[in-house]
Amino acid sequence: MGTETSSVPVTVADALPHLRAGRLTGGDDLTANRPAKHLIARRRTYFRQHAVAVLRGRLTRNPDAHHREMRHRITGARAAADELWKLVARRPVWRVLQSVQSDGGALELDQLVIGPGGVFTIHTIYRPAHEVTAEAAWNEARRAQEILRWATRVPITVQPVIVFVRTKEPRVEGSREGVEVLTARELVPWLEKHRPVLTDRELEIVHLAARDRRTWAR
Repeated sequence: MGTETSSVPVTVADALPHLRAGRLTGGDDLTANRPAKHLIARRRTYFRQHAVAVLRGRLTRNPDAHHREMRHRITGARAAADELWKLVARRPVWRVLQSVQSDGGALELDQLVIGPGGVFTIHTIYRPAHEVTAEAAWNEARRAQEILRWATRVPITVQPVIVFVRTKEPRVEGSREGVEVLTARELVPWLEKHRPVLTDRELEIVHLAARDRRTWAR
C-alpha cells in the first residue's frame, strides 16, 4: 500500500471489473446514506412487531430493553458521525460512508472511513449495559477487508475501531488484539495521526468500490 506498483489497477474500469463504471444512480450510491440508517430501519421494524410491549413500557416507565438498546445504538452511531464530519470538513480527502450493509444484513457497519491513513470500520458503543468484547468489531473489519480487496485488487488492511460514546472509561473484555478502542472525542485525532499508506489513486479506487451498494452484495 502507498506505492505505485503493477499490482494496483491502472484505471477505474480495470479496478472494478465486476461493477459498472460511471455515475451511480438511485439507491446504489451509499454516500447518500444517513447516519444509523440501518439501525433506524431495524428499530422501526421491531416497533411494528412489538408495538404493544413498547408502548406499555413507556407508560409504565419500564422501557422495552431491546427497543431501548437500539435507540442507544442509533445515538452512538450519530455521535460518531458528528465527529467524523469534522474530519471531512477539515480534510476532504478523507471519505466517510454511513450505514454500510451487505445484502441480507450479514455485515452492518456504523461507518466505513477511507483516507490516506488507511481504511477503518467504526463500531459504536453507547453507555454499555453489559460486557463488551472486540469480536464483533474484528469480524466486521475482516469481512469488509475481504469484500473490498476482491472488488478492487488493492491490498488494503481494514482496521477495526470500537468507539465508546458517553463512556469515560472504555472497557473491552477479553482479547482486543488488532482492535483499537477509543472514545468519540479521541476518534478524529487518532485518525489524523496516521501516516499515509494509500496513494491518491488507491484511495479513489477503494472509495469508488465502497460507495457502490453492489460491492456489498457479495
